[in-house]
Amino acid sequence: MASVLLAIALLATPGRSTSSIFDATPVADAAAHVGRLPAMGYNTWNDLRCDGVSGARIVALAEGLVASGLAARGFTFLNIDDCWHEELHGPGGELVPAAAAFPEGLGPVVDAVHGLGLKFGIYADRGFFTCAFRAGSRGREATHARQFAAWGVDYLKYDSCWAPNVRRRGALEDYAKMHRALRAHAPKIQFSLCGWSGWYAPAVSAVPGVHSWRVGADCDEWGNIYEVSRTMEGLGDYAGPGRGYNDPDMLVGTSGASSVRLTPTQSRTQFLLWAVMAAPLLLGTAPGDMNAWDFETYSNEAVIAVDQDPLGVQGAVVQSD
Repeated sequence: MASVLLAIALLATPGRSTSSIFDATPVADAAAHVGRLPAMGYNTWNDLRCDGVSGARIVALAEGLVASGLAARGFTFLNIDDCWHEELHGPGGELVPAAAAFPEGLGPVVDAVHGLGLKFGIYADRGFFTCAFRAGSRGREATHARQFAAWGVDYLKYDSCWAPNVRRRGALEDYAKMHRALRAHAPKIQFSLCGWSGWYAPAVSAVPGVHSWRVGADCDEWGNIYEVSRTMEGLGDYAGPGRGYNDPDMLVGTSGASSVRLTPTQSRTQFLLWAVMAAPLLLGTAPGDMNAWDFETYSNEAVIAVDQDPLGVQGAVVQSD
């Protein structure tokens, strides 16, 4: 909690205003519904890492979301994380889907996901490289935003690895460049900042076209889940429809095929906490390979309803022992 209070205090420092960094023009009516409630779906990272990311695998995962009934419960985003593209840019500075994994390119994969009634999410990074050393978006924001629009992408997770701007102002300026590019070329994309710090909440909450922001480290073990939950305690005022949502990271299941796993009690506790905190619910376990415990956890409609309450209020701590 002390680190959160310090971050908020730093934001109050004179000369630190972000009002002139981001485009604050209200979103068009056609995009007004985007991101009004926390996103729900599946993300490849906690499940696959860089192994097995391919067009065929993405389509199979999308089919699993539908066949399992999880899509009908609201898990409608199929988000591909790092490692989907090559290490070098194309001749025009564009991102190039990995040839071996996506022999027909990304467009047919996006079309297949959309054909199942789902939405497609993609990953990029504000630095020179992604966290897994694929090509970054630094200096090529408009080019990449146009690519995302042409493919029909619905969601962008924008990471923060290998970026020279590590201080707050520089990081926000980097994010604002992609924000402006998306607003110009792909205004209906749900924009998720992945900067790993609680100070993003007061900096970008209520910025039109910014829909969520990571507030802590990757949640791949119980200690990180506990720490980010404590960080979330002080950020509830920044969340809600029209403001965006604090993102404590993706869900971690118990199914044996996933790259990272928790114990059954830890995994279910995380899901309950995330729902109370009005957090995005992005599965880290393949729906087609999900064990009975994970399916029972993630298909609980009463818990989902808490997360998706139209008021979008983030729960607050009422007692701490």
